[in-house]
Formats: sequence, structure tokens, C-alpha cells
Amino acid sequence: MQQCLFCFENYDEEFDMCPYCGYEEDTPADEPYFLLPGMELEDRYIIGKALGFGGFGITYKAWDKNLSIVVAVKEYYYTGCAVRVPGTQEVQIYAKNRRTEYQHFLMRFLDEARYTAKFSSNNNIVNVYEFFEANNTAYMVMEYMEGVPLIDPLKSGALSTDECIEVMQGICAALKEVHENGILHRDISPDNIMLCSNGTVKLFDFGAARFSKHESPEILKLTQVMKPGYSPPEQYQAVSKQGPWTDIYALGATLYYMITGVKPEESTNRKTEDTLTPPIVINPDIPEYLNDTILRAMAVDMHIRFSSVSEFEKVLVGEKKVLGVAKEKKRRKKNRILGVTAAIFILSIAFSVFYYYFDQRLQEITLPDSEIEFWIMLPEDDGDADTKIRSIEVIINTFNETYDNVIINLIGFKQEEYIESINEALKAGNLPNLFESDSMSAEILEQTLNFEDALKQVNASEVLFFNQFNVAFPDGKQFPLGFIMPIVFYNIAPFDDDGEETDDRERFLAGKSARFVGTIRDYYDVQNALAGKYYIEMPDEIVCTFAALISIGHNSNDEKRTTDRFLAYLLSGFAQDFLHIQFQSGYLPLNNTILRNVFVSTYSEFTGFFDNIRSFTIQGP
Repeated sequence: MQQCLFCFENYDEEFDMCPYCGYEEDTPADEPYFLLPGMELEDRYIIGKALGFGGFGITYKAWDKNLSIVVAVKEYYYTGCAVRVPGTQEVQIYAKNRRTEYQHFLMRFLDEARYTAKFSSNNNIVNVYEFFEANNTAYMVMEYMEGVPLIDPLKSGALSTDECIEVMQGICAALKEVHENGILHRDISPDNIMLCSNGTVKLFDFGAARFSKHESPEILKLTQVMKPGYSPPEQYQAVSKQGPWTDIYALGATLYYMITGVKPEESTNRKTEDTLTPPIVINPDIPEYLNDTILRAMAVDMHIRFSSVSEFEKVLVGEKKVLGVAKEKKRRKKNRILGVTAAIFILSIAFSVFYYYFDQRLQEITLPDSEIEFWIMLPEDDGDADTKIRSIEVIINTFNETYDNVIINLIGFKQEEYIESINEALKAGNLPNLFESDSMSAEILEQTLNFEDALKQVNASEVLFFNQFNVAFPDGKQFPLGFIMPIVFYNIAPFDDDGEETDDRERFLAGKSARFVGTIRDYYDVQNALAGKYYIEMPDEIVCTFAALISIGHNSNDEKRTTDRFLAYLLSGFAQDFLHIQFQSGYLPLNNTILRNVFVSTYSEFTGFFDNIRSFTIQGP
């Protein structure tokens, strides 16, 4: 008899494959950097087939020889720093300057195991048996959960109301104990909830958890994790006030998907205008109280959400009444009236004293009634074009929250039509108020206005290379919103080239060359084409280029004030996030906070890349 290295059932050796699961002996690992089936850890755990992998770990099915049971073994494998020679167990750090980063996340992996093991008595949390370090990495041994992730049945349609409530009660039972121990899960979604074959619901994957309320800002930035559709707005901020309400948002979003079969809208898109479709509109069969419960849990304003998981659960099962979001806001507003009334009296006195100061300040922050046009060039792909339009519309809508007397008309053209339209506007002597001007002719730029007034309104301390704007653009005809950085890409998978540096981008993306010297504009394509099979380094000499250029066309005095203010606003953190990260423009943000916190947190491979950014050289396009 021999044992199958996938399902670990015993079967007769005369069979060429396992009759239980179809696994064939000597089948290679799915990826060259996976442990091979049959390898042993600690002379106890026989590794089987990989069950799944992500940026920080690989999970294997395994056999515990001591207890004669199937277990799951999760291996810390940081694809941004680590590499394994195929057929070996040892993990190597390929970039010496990433050793500190590698060790940081190794410690977090062990923390995840240590803290998850504390909940072994909770039937709704995956049980961690042990954890250990070996092979220059670490391993976590967990119970093997027979069943399916919640996401699987949801793909074929929504669950019944009773099923949804039953699943939620199991997760609430898990989260109540987690929160009592001062831990936030921060990654609740249908992917991390297991529907076990015995009817139990289990919460797993604490890799994004916050284990302490007192973690330093630097650690919080490194551990920032978001899951589109399930993460609340505060989770997108590198340093923010997070608590049980953060997980409650994710609970509500998960329940929304379960009830409707529709993935909820991204929370950051709801900050300007909340267009989330109420679940009762999609599924009219649910009771109104459940609709209100989900919307309260998913409120963009954290103060409107339930204060604890216990409160959420009581409302969910009908033990406590719930007010809808609008009524809850009205109740809170009513409770503040007395305090506001008293405050108004005090403020009226202060206002009379400081009237002159406020009047002067008001002149500085207001804009005249005006209407301007902002022309942009759209990507050829219709989906990317729609994403770019929506991203900039969000920025405009947010700008209008402060300046509601201003109208900004966004007009987009595909490349060929864009150039043609700009040339026609030039001939008519009526260039648009603002327009994207990358690769524009000198003839067009000569007719544009200087950006000096816009520059005066920029917070220089927030913007990288600010003192180089006038150097790179001495005539002030183009205003940069981003920059391009060179990157050296390395292929760690087998390739059939001689290993020499190449500028053949397509050959590298096809996995046929060892190294490619490109820029940040190539990053997303490399990431998609060679996921887990590449790493990046910075060149010895870092010469960056200003990009995402905007120019100011014909404007009246009032229009010029608006274009200057809006142009400066495009360098704010909110705008830079949407322009370059939400939209994935291919450029790096010039806003220092967004680059160092949001971009690096989203793409952890760049950790440490910008520590010495002052040594970078920047130049015009």
C-alpha cells in the first residue's frame, strides 16, 4: 500500500494514480518555488500538494506522522524578497537590502501563528497546532478544514436569509473573542470564511490582523492591507483610527454579498457620493430590518456603524431594534442640538472679535462663479478609459464640496482624436482651460499660460521635487502631476536567454530573458505576466522624469483663479491617490505621503525604495 500525497488516503501500489482524488505519483509542484510533494519538515510533517498561495505565504496539505492526521501547513514565503532553488527546501533572500523587511514580515507571520493559537478553544476560528522556524523561514501547522470557502457557493448565487444569518452568527462568535483580546482581523471577506463539512463556520487567515493598539506608525504603514469591496475607508489610510467598527464594516459588506450575490461597491468611491444600492432593492425578499442592519454596518462614517460585534449580532437576530442610516444620523443630530446652541452663543462673541481675520481668510479660500473645461487623453482600452474618467470625476466632485459654485467639465478623447481636437482649438485661438499636454508640440505650448500662480497655492512640504518644478519647466508651460522612475526587473524562473541585460520588453514579459531595464510604467505588466517569478531592484543611478503633464490654456481672470486652484488641488493626497494608484496611471505620485504610505503599502515590493529619495535626480520630459 502507498499513501497519496494529495488526499493522503492509502491505495494499492498497482494503481498509477490515486483512485480517491486522481493524484499521480511524482507529479511536479505547480510552481518551481513550491515544496515538492513528499518532502518532510521537522521529521514529522509530510508535505502534499499546495492548496493556495499569495504574496506572503504558501499553504500545503500535509500529513502529521505522529498523530496520523491530515493537517494544513502554511509556509512564510515573501515573493517580494525570497527565492527558492527548485527541488530544495531552503529559502534565500535575493536582495541584501531587503533583509530587514524580510525579517519584519517573518516576525509578523510568527505573531499571526502565536495569536491565532490563543483561540484554539473557539470552535469558529481555525486551530493552530504549532509553529516553528526552519529553512530560513517559518511554518504554521493548522487543522485541515474539510469544506469550502464561503466565496464558492456565493459565485453561483446568493444564500437564503436564514443561511446568511447562521453564517454571520458563527463569525460573530469568533470576532467577539478576537476583539476582547485587543486584536482586529482587518481581512474579513467571503475568501477567509470556511463552511466546514460538519456545519461549522470558521474564520481564518489572520495575516492582516492588528495585534496591538500600540503598534508604531511605521509598523502600521507596513501592515496596511485592503480588500476592495470589504475594507472601510479608514483602512486605506496608513495611520488611522481603527477599532471593532473596522471589522464590522467588513462583516456588513460580506453579508451584503451573501444576501444579494453582488460584490459591494468600493468604500472609497462612496465618500464623495454614496451610490451603494440598498440590498433590499436587489433582493426584495429580505426584511427591512436586515436591510437597515447591513447599511448601518457599512456606513462610510464609522460613527454610524455598530459600536461592537455583540450589538451587531443582537440586531441581526432581532433581539434589538435598528434605525436606518438616515434616522440614526437624525437622532445623533438631535442629541447635539443643545450643545450646538450653547456653542453658537460663544462663537458669536468670538466671531465679532475676529471678524476682520475671518473676512480676510474668506477672500483667500473662495473662488468666483466660473465654468472651465478639463480635457484628458483616454487609454485605448474602453475599460481603462472608463476607470480614468471615474477617477477624475471623483476628484472633481470632492473639489466641488469646497467650491460648489464652480463647474468643471471633464472632456475625454482617445489619442488620435485628442491631438486633432487640440490642434483645432489652437487654430481657433481657444485652447481648453486645462488639458493634458504630454508630448505636445512647441507651437501648442507657446500659447499656454504660466503655472506660477498655481505653484504658489501648493503645499511645498507635501510635494516631492517641488524645488525642481521651475528648473525642469523654466517657461512654466507644463505642470507635472507624477514622475517616472527606472526599475531593473529580474526573472527568477527558468529562462532560455544568455542572462544578459536586454531592453526587449516583450521577450522579458514572455519569461524568455533574465533581466530587463524598464520603468514604473512597465511594473503592472510585469506583475501580471510574471506573478511570483520576478523581483525588482533600483539601478545604481536613479534618474527620474516628470510626467502626467498639465497645461493651462485660454482663461479669463475668474477662470484662471479656478484653474490655478484646481491644478494645485491635483497634487493633494486625495487627488494623487485616485490619479496614480486607484487608476493605476503608470506614474508615481508626487505627493510624498501617498507615495511613501499608500503606494508602498499597496505594492510592498517597493518598501525601502524611497528612503533616500533626495538622492534621486529629476528632469523634465
